[in-house]
Amino acid sequence: MSRESLRLLLERYQQNQCSAEEKLMIEKLYGMLDKEDLDEILPNEFDTIEQKLWYNISQQISSATPNSPSLTRRPSRKISQIIWYAAAVIAAFTLFTTYLFFHDSKSPEYLAFRAASDLVAKKNNTRSPLAIQLEDGSKVVLQPGAILCYPLHFKPAKREVSLQGEGYFLISKNPHRPFFVYNKSVITRVVGTSFIIKTNQLTDQTEVIVKTGKVVVCTNENKSLSLKHLLNKADQVVLTPNQKTIYHPDDENFETSLVPDPILIAGKYPQKVTGQFDDVPLLTVLNELQQLYGISIVVKNPELTKNNFTGDISGQNLYKKLDLICHTIRAYYEISGTRIIIKEKKQH
Repeated sequence: MSRESLRLLLERYQQNQCSAEEKLMIEKLYGMLDKEDLDEILPNEFDTIEQKLWYNISQQISSATPNSPSLTRRPSRKISQIIWYAAAVIAAFTLFTTYLFFHDSKSPEYLAFRAASDLVAKKNNTRSPLAIQLEDGSKVVLQPGAILCYPLHFKPAKREVSLQGEGYFLISKNPHRPFFVYNKSVITRVVGTSFIIKTNQLTDQTEVIVKTGKVVVCTNENKSLSLKHLLNKADQVVLTPNQKTIYHPDDENFETSLVPDPILIAGKYPQKVTGQFDDVPLLTVLNELQQLYGISIVVKNPELTKNNFTGDISGQNLYKKLDLICHTIRAYYEISGTRIIIKEKKQH
């Protein structure tokens, strides 16, 4: 295994193109790095990661390879490669298993919470949603089969619970005591908001849907000890109303988009909303929709902004409203991540 082979393997790992055996090998090699190495590496410093891995591998092979004066005959190149590779595997595997023995991959915050002695576990064994009232006034609605773990009394600086399955959270606002929800894959942090967390039991994918307020979602792992964290660009997302994210644990990736049926945001719109417009500039109509739903709407073609809109879009959901608006100005819309893009229809 040459240094160039190591670099190519790291690049394949970064692009999620490795086989299962290659992933196992590169993660074992990563286990050869010690804490001082890890502290010096910042995310996306690919060259630094590759350099430190190669240095540590070389050091291990030097100490693992016999250096006796009696070995006068130089082994063939093929045999040398086999010895080198076998020694690397043995050394890396030994260090990696020792590393796993002393380090848990989950976040320190989650481990501290899990070690608490006053946790209460509540499981919904019914076929209907089950509401649980917490001491701070927050409310959690568990779906059938879901389990919520929470302390009898929250800590002064923060509030923490863990969830298995699906739950709807209505969090009492307290900027000085943020609320954390842990599950197997992610940590969700809020101050005062309402949101849904649900986990697919078959795929371990976690979905977080925000109704009101703002939520920060990150992976539930000790990121400083993760090779994928060092090679990944994003390890957390910020969600606002009508946005959702799905965390895919296989490739440690967040897929963020709009919810299927956006709802009006309470307190973010005028008391009287009719949805009736009479020769109103298009940008005025779209700006009102942005305010009502908290969703960014972008007009791709500047010529479209010269249009006025006349019509009644009251009583319709957001996407139906956009259908009616686009129809009158000969345009169409598409959803791109958490934005809505309006484009002009091509003339045939």
